[in-house]
Amino acid sequence: MSLAQLTEEEKYILLEFSYLDIPSDSMPSKNKQYTIDDILKNIRVPDLNEGQLTKYNAIKKFMDEDRNEFSPLKDVTLSGYQNNNPNGGNNSGGDSYSGFVGYAFTDKEGNGTAVFRGSEDLTNVAHIATDWVSNVEAGIGVTIQQQREADAFYGKFIKGLDGEQYVFGHSKGGNLAEYVLVNNLDDEKLTSYIVNGAPLYYWTLTKAQRDALKDRNTFIVHEGDVVSSLGYAPYVDKTVKINSTEEGLMYPHGLDSVDFTAQGDFKNATEGASLVRDIGNPIAGIIMLAASLHPKVLVYRAAAAIRDATLYILEAAKRGLEKAVNWVKDQATKFIAKVKELTQQVKDEINQFITNVASKAAMIFVKVVAKLGGYFPVEPYLKVNVDRLYYYAQRLESIKRRVNALNDRIDSLYWEVDLLDIRHVLSADILTSFSFRLNQNISYLNTAARLLESSETKLVGKARIIR
Repeated sequence: MSLAQLTEEEKYILLEFSYLDIPSDSMPSKNKQYTIDDILKNIRVPDLNEGQLTKYNAIKKFMDEDRNEFSPLKDVTLSGYQNNNPNGGNNSGGDSYSGFVGYAFTDKEGNGTAVFRGSEDLTNVAHIATDWVSNVEAGIGVTIQQQREADAFYGKFIKGLDGEQYVFGHSKGGNLAEYVLVNNLDDEKLTSYIVNGAPLYYWTLTKAQRDALKDRNTFIVHEGDVVSSLGYAPYVDKTVKINSTEEGLMYPHGLDSVDFTAQGDFKNATEGASLVRDIGNPIAGIIMLAASLHPKVLVYRAAAAIRDATLYILEAAKRGLEKAVNWVKDQATKFIAKVKELTQQVKDEINQFITNVASKAAMIFVKVVAKLGGYFPVEPYLKVNVDRLYYYAQRLESIKRRVNALNDRIDSLYWEVDLLDIRHVLSADILTSFSFRLNQNISYLNTAARLLESSETKLVGKARIIR
């Protein structure tokens, strides 16, 4: 059986595998290429961190199950490996410390795939140093070193094989896979498979490259994933429902957040993008295009930096990583200081916003620990996630800002169009004039969250007295 016959579940297993470091005694050579089972046997389990251990166990369970005895993954071998991590993972002979990690798998029929690792665990600040900065750059169309290394890796190990050629990637690895695809359009046998990928900057792509992302690229997103929404991607193939709605903001982004049938298909998926994404993506696209055409294009880069800094700060704070929070805050501040097109007043306001996010995120974490630490758990009859209410309010605030920005652009068009076209501008203006409703919804969510939080505090206090 070949790589061309992989089920959705088997493709996810390869993506899970991309987060494991290859032991030195499993490195491929001319004389020996190891199977996935061989590599799993040589991995020192006690050395794995929590995230790696979860992925290792998932892969091991799949490979050991009787139903997967004849899976194509049993026969594929590792034909290439490159690990350019700066945190001691650089054991493949490379001299780069970009954070890039790539795997090449081939089968007996001449098919091959390159699999690229995504952004790594925030528990290691070194990963934030390599991944966060380049994530911002890649999101605004700057070619980063990891993209160049992914392209070179594909050229060395996969390009030119007799069979089908693939590139797989999750998260930032998906961005790398997309980059390789659109820069190797002459390889007609090349296709890509991406899960929750960070989209390429759409507006710098040629028509042929955009068509390739629609025709030769399978783009999977999980319902509620944040990362795949941080850009314009009008080529979503499937939206998969997640298996839990009780987890944190970044849970939908993980590979273990969806389930599969016994046949390896998605248990609960719909074709194309969700309605929310279909509505939001064109709006995001218009705003991003306007920003990219604006002479002050670096203002959009600043926005991207703020966006990513906010996400990383919130996720790091949730895990209690004070150093990571402060590091991202400092890096974002330094980045904003370099944007010459921004006035000092705007820079001060942005830096104050980032500082507020960091301090509030830290407070949220302290409050959670205070509520849980040392007290007996109480199972509520009505469970409401207050943090999600605040999160939804923030999302609506973001939409309101975008709509206001779009309204400003539309207002300027009144002075630029002919009388025959004025009705089109007026129609667009009417369609985007609903800020008052957004304000009502934002106020409702924030008020509900505050009241619920206040009630919860009082109830917990009474529960302690009863105890």
